[in-house]
Amino acid sequence: MAVTMRSDERLNADGARHASGPGRPTIWGVPWHGARRIRIYASTLVPGPLQIYGYREAVRSYPLARECGHDEAVLPNGVPVAFVLEESVLHHQVGGRDVMRAQIGHLLGLLRPATNLSVSLIPLHAGRRPEELPMEPFVIIDSHRVVLPVTPKPVVLEHREQTSRYTAAFARLYRLALAGTSASQHLLGLQNVLAPTSADLADVREGSDLPCAATV
Repeated sequence: MAVTMRSDERLNADGARHASGPGRPTIWGVPWHGARRIRIYASTLVPGPLQIYGYREAVRSYPLARECGHDEAVLPNGVPVAFVLEESVLHHQVGGRDVMRAQIGHLLGLLRPATNLSVSLIPLHAGRRPEELPMEPFVIIDSHRVVLPVTPKPVVLEHREQTSRYTAAFARLYRLALAGTSASQHLLGLQNVLAPTSADLADVREGSDLPCAATV
């Protein structure tokens, strides 16, 4: 499935959307120009830079998600970015089964070594201590700014005591996550669950026999 981009974006070799124009890249309206390291934790939706076209268009149909900018955000070039996703993100049927299957396939393609981008997945079965429970989505820019996309105008934390809390939380959550081959195998399992069933195929065949059926 093709990934469409705005005129100031381009698809990098790592498969994520990156800024290509002269403007400063932002995440949820917060500039991250000059960032040296970015960490992104997602517990509700696939983060904007990793979304395929169908997923992003479906997100835009949800007013609150759109207002909070979950369909946006591009990455600065040449900056290491680490994503940690909760598996529950991929169980939300955003756009339907076909879209989710394609979205998971896209994530599988991002699990490549030797790039500035890393994607890790916390499985549902991960054993957790109370301090490792899922949190609200957040972004850490370097270690001195945290962005919380929880309202149409994102909350930005810059106080050291606040940012250190999220830095420590990201480290704990990252330790729970699968990466590399383990993540690939887990994502393949999730993708297979979304494969068309024999009943689905039967419905398609029956529908194609109808004189007014629209087939694609």
